[in-house]
Amino acid sequence: MAELHIFRHGETEWNLEGRMQGSQDSPLTELGKSQAIAARSKIESIEFDAVYSSSSARAYDTAQLLLGDRQIPVQQLDELKEISMGTWEGMTYKEVEKEYAQDHFHFWKQPSLFRGEGAESFHQLENRSVSVIKQIISQHQDQKVLVVSHGAFIKTLLTSLQSRPLDEIWEGPYAKNLCHSIVLGPDVKVKQYCDEDWGNNS
Repeated sequence: MAELHIFRHGETEWNLEGRMQGSQDSPLTELGKSQAIAARSKIESIEFDAVYSSSSARAYDTAQLLLGDRQIPVQQLDELKEISMGTWEGMTYKEVEKEYAQDHFHFWKQPSLFRGEGAESFHQLENRSVSVIKQIISQHQDQKVLVVSHGAFIKTLLTSLQSRPLDEIWEGPYAKNLCHSIVLGPDVKVKQYCDEDWGNNS
């Protein structure tokens, strides 16, 4: 069966500043780079057949650091990008909460109702995330694949694969930087959820 090892990117400048990133980008901090290098230990014994990352530089750079000296090309996919946050992108969390109070509440407390200005909905993100992961699995049957993406993408994907409602996206485990999740195909089951063994709950 296919075995996908999914990581969130390392800490970025905007993470540090408390800014919404979404489809926009900011570079990895020195800590973010160190997080990716340290996370190599989680996968050092795995021989990957393919590597994919979001087309955002923070994910691509994380993938390169995770690989270290391994000579495997990183395939970048727009479909692996973070949820688009529209007008929020580049704003701080506090600015968003102040200027878009209701949308901010929905984003964090009722994601199924989130409809930000110019933003992607969580329903759209769910469809996109599940579709691209199924596509990768279908192309790499019986292979091991490394995937680097983003926090909301990963949480939405895993919540959907567990047949849980969208409004439970932000419940634990937390998708910290370089958290490691494992999804198995062809049935697309969650084996590990953000570093926690989830095999009995998938």
